[in-house]
Amino acid sequence: MFVRFLPFVFLLLFGGETFARQNAELFEVPIDCKFGINCDLVLFVDHDKSTKWRDFQCGNLSYNNHQGTDIRLRSIQLMQRGVDVLAAANGRVTKIRRGLPDISFKAIGHDIIVRRGLGNVVVIDHGNGWRTIYAHLKNASIRVAAGQKVKAGNVLGQVGMSGLSEFPHLHFAVQRRGKVIDPFSPKTSDKKKCAIKQKTLWSANARAQLRYKKAFVLQSGFSDSAKFNRVALTYGLDIKDRMERKSPNFVFAIEFGGGKPGDEYEMSLVSPSAKIIALSKKKISRITNIKFDFVGRKGYGRIWPKGIYKGRFELFRIKNGIRRKILETERTIKVP
Repeated sequence: MFVRFLPFVFLLLFGGETFARQNAELFEVPIDCKFGINCDLVLFVDHDKSTKWRDFQCGNLSYNNHQGTDIRLRSIQLMQRGVDVLAAANGRVTKIRRGLPDISFKAIGHDIIVRRGLGNVVVIDHGNGWRTIYAHLKNASIRVAAGQKVKAGNVLGQVGMSGLSEFPHLHFAVQRRGKVIDPFSPKTSDKKKCAIKQKTLWSANARAQLRYKKAFVLQSGFSDSAKFNRVALTYGLDIKDRMERKSPNFVFAIEFGGGKPGDEYEMSLVSPSAKIIALSKKKISRITNIKFDFVGRKGYGRIWPKGIYKGRFELFRIKNGIRRKILETERTIKVP
């Protein structure tokens, strides 16, 4: 679950604009990862001024008062190995915070961590009122110092999950004279307009990588635990690379983004003989951004037949009265 962080006074109190920035309208990719392979662009700036939310393409990939762009790693293990966070443009480091652990805020408590919701953070002043913020950085990973000049592409630190975070991701934010700017849609008004073809603040190279996806699968896997949940999937706990013949349960779990109210999705477990042994059909009833669910069957002492089992997920959306499949994925696992 993505969480809302409270506004931080320090974001508005940095030193003056000490030098001019070249190409002020363009930013480079602020992370060294492979999109769609080991990381995903998952949440955007909220363009809705009410208690609801809306991303720059009128989708649900945001949350109320979200003030940046979130890029999520696909595993805790990847975070532990290290994924670099990069300066998006030339500038000077004006603020650093270190020392917060990489752990789900729920293990610490919201009230304790809320004043440091951005976690370990680096802020860069680019001149002419422009600032970028790099938040939830990995503990002990920050490689720059306050006052240091940096160039686009320089390593600032690594992706972590410090502060108000439940999974490893980079929160990247852009401000101009203290005002939140969406780099994907800097001129979007308060009115409900989708900025599909609007000029962005990203460079051509960044635009090629930072592609908006209306729906996507973040992670999926199999488990033999009847109490399997989102946290276990995120941390890779009880995830199996094979299932034993006497496994007490057979569970297929998934986390996906982009579902809208009215969408329907189906999850199924398929046996080696192509028989559906577990099936779940559900309808999304409220606005959401990232959703977790699972389908499974209890063993009750049974012996699972040998072979390859499949876990399937399909997301459907009705458009102009026609039910269309907009997302699907399939995973396999062996019972030896």
